Amino acid sequence: MANSIRSVASGEAPAYARDGLADTLNGKYVLDRQLGSGGMADVFLGRTIGAAGFSRPVAVKRVRDGLSRDPQFADLFVQEAQLSARLQHPNVVPVLDFDRDAEGRLFLVMELVDGVDLRSLIDTGGPLPLSVVIHLMIEILRGLDYAHELPINPDGVRGLIHRDMSPQNVLLSWEGAVKVSDFGIAKARAATRASGSVVIKGKPLYLSPEQINGWPLDGRSDLWAVGVMMFEMLCSAHPFAGGNVDETLGYVLCREIPSVRELRPDVPEDLSEVVASLLTRSIDHRMRSAEAAIAALVTCQNCPKAGREELVETLAQRFAGRAPVRARDISYVSPSDPTFIVQRAPVSVVHRKTSTSNLAGPSRRDRRWVWAVLAAFLVVGAAVAVLLAVNPKPSEVSKPATHEAAPSASPKSAASDLDERASRDPTLKASEGSVTATQQLGTPPVTATNGAASVPAPPIPAPIHDQPRAQTRRPPVSQPKSSGIHEIPLDTTGP
Repeated sequence: MANSIRSVASGEAPAYARDGLADTLNGKYVLDRQLGSGGMADVFLGRTIGAAGFSRPVAVKRVRDGLSRDPQFADLFVQEAQLSARLQHPNVVPVLDFDRDAEGRLFLVMELVDGVDLRSLIDTGGPLPLSVVIHLMIEILRGLDYAHELPINPDGVRGLIHRDMSPQNVLLSWEGAVKVSDFGIAKARAATRASGSVVIKGKPLYLSPEQINGWPLDGRSDLWAVGVMMFEMLCSAHPFAGGNVDETLGYVLCREIPSVRELRPDVPEDLSEVVASLLTRSIDHRMRSAEAAIAALVTCQNCPKAGREELVETLAQRFAGRAPVRARDISYVSPSDPTFIVQRAPVSVVHRKTSTSNLAGPSRRDRRWVWAVLAAFLVVGAAVAVLLAVNPKPSEVSKPATHEAAPSASPKSAASDLDERASRDPTLKASEGSVTATQQLGTPPVTATNGAASVPAPPIPAPIHDQPRAQTRRPPVSQPKSSGIHEIPLDTTGP
């Protein structure tokens, strides 16, 4: 490995590169087409070459020939490339390989992010939604915080500074991923013998005051660039844009820093304060770390709960001709071919693998849950029915029997009955001096005077319907049984 590094740094092309395999880039990568070009390198869409037709799309950044042959640049580039290769974070574009091609030019192989950069999104026109801006800033700051805390060597030195933070180095995928690219390359470029104007060419808008003055740097220099990008996304304007490089640098060092709310009044105060704390010229009074900036952003009232989904929707709206149609726009799935998906857009047809188990209804495990719930309901219903059968309602319990005395026959009715019997049987008529009396239970007792019994006439009770109805019901009084009519023979022999 050490020999390979020395070979790359010295500018000597590897053996397989000297053999004329430039079309396949050292026999490992194929360059399909150029994606972009900058002052330091060109970017190509490439793919790996593997056994049995294995291939993977990659992005290849090849440094221009003049810089590749500068020994000081090459040494520092190799060191920074090695550090960048250690960055493994969802918000950082990973470096997969670095080498020299057949012509001795340095190149980096990186993950291919299928989408656009932040510069392209800003240039679509109009300020971005507040929630999308906050989400983008949080994702960028997470990648920076990881790099700023990365251990550099066993001595405890930590932190890898980007030094070239700009919208061009923030990549956005169509699926909502946000990744920072090109860590450490700016430091290598600054180490060249080129003039200062070449070093900052194309990026003076995002340089911090301490970078312009040549003072020592730390992670807070990257935070200044993040504040400038945040201002630009919110207001669709740059706070320090000048007519040329010198005027721009003068604005960065001396111009009064405008407030976000002056250009966009609907920006809340809490979000405006975060931008102001990032755009503080004094590094000692600036936001102290990327982690602190994230903590301030998540407390803002417009911080989204589904920021990735909102970013995807924004990209789809502003890049309608380039952004692929997402699967959630499905309106019809062909029953004959479950892998064929037709989108709502009339010309947007994509092929994706769809699990047939999702189209066949609930799984066996789901059906077991349904049967378990139904069985539980049946058991509960049976238990309730048993309890109702064992414990009847209070209204259905038999009332205690009450004993009421049968109404006694009135004396009048008893006498009339006796007269009727006597008319049918003459023997029942009493002789002269004999008296047949009837006595009802409850009549006054019989008294005898001078050997003769006298029976007082019993009172005739009033008709039942004429009697006043009792207001309160009293418990019945038990009475001794009576046999009905009592005939008392009287002694009619006189003195």
